[in-house]
Amino acid sequence: MSLSDQHLAFIFPAFASEYTNHPGIKLPGFIDHFHTLISIASPEAETRLADFDFENHNFLEDELYTQFITYIYSCAASVSLRKNGFIPSCSAGYSMGIYAALYDAGVISFTDGLMLIRSAYHAILKLTAGKCYNMGTVIGLDIKDIKRIVSASGATLEITNQNSAYAFVISGENTEVLTALDAAREEGALHVRQLNVNTPYHSVFLQPAAMEFDHAVRSLTFSEPSCPILSLIDGQELTSPESIRNELTNNLFHHLNWFHTLMKLLDNGINTFIECGPSRGLLKNAKFVEGKFKFYALDALPH
Repeated sequence: MSLSDQHLAFIFPAFASEYTNHPGIKLPGFIDHFHTLISIASPEAETRLADFDFENHNFLEDELYTQFITYIYSCAASVSLRKNGFIPSCSAGYSMGIYAALYDAGVISFTDGLMLIRSAYHAILKLTAGKCYNMGTVIGLDIKDIKRIVSASGATLEITNQNSAYAFVISGENTEVLTALDAAREEGALHVRQLNVNTPYHSVFLQPAAMEFDHAVRSLTFSEPSCPILSLIDGQELTSPESIRNELTNNLFHHLNWFHTLMKLLDNGINTFIECGPSRGLLKNAKFVEGKFKFYALDALPH
């Protein structure tokens, strides 16, 4: 079955902090593809990946391994979806979901994606060693409220992503993030949460790491994408290897805007979205966005 006539988009999520209900388990062929990719990744990335288990040995305490597992999960999901007849008109990678989006579109190999994840992680780790950073989400306040809270909470704090008109991600030094989250609670935010990361992704803090990461990016040969991939930085299509190289490097330290990207997809006629990952975070975000579209997790696909 093909959904290409319905203007389908694959959306690849950022690195997961949990594997909520393991939605891929209901997707035909997913488990086989996942284990095949794990077996490929084990010698290429880290041998401990072979010991992965969703319940008893899931590596959620290890940021790098969580990145690997989310990438592998997303790649297995896209392969399985395509084999089951779900053919996207375009795709987008939310935050570090860009690696899986590039694999799905045939731009990079599976093992190149693993190398990029490892290279970015170690460049960031070297830069942030001994420092204390944080990220958090705030739902239920508008952009004026968020800007005012961020401005009052610290000089280094940044709004690094917008998920809807009333949902935002902030990044910065730990104490400033915590101060802003407390202020958001007092302001009446519906939901406030620290993210399970110690890295201020998509903030200016990571620009030096991004410049180092750029060497790894430039070492690879990229193919033309088989389907359009939209940038979360400026909403433009990534159509050439050079634009993709720039996106990968800039993705580490530039602010993103998922809300604007989603609205652009809707304006372009996309009406069906599938979250290609181990949780339902993007699906939950979509509930706060107005429009005539449907957003599916892997365990609730249309027939």
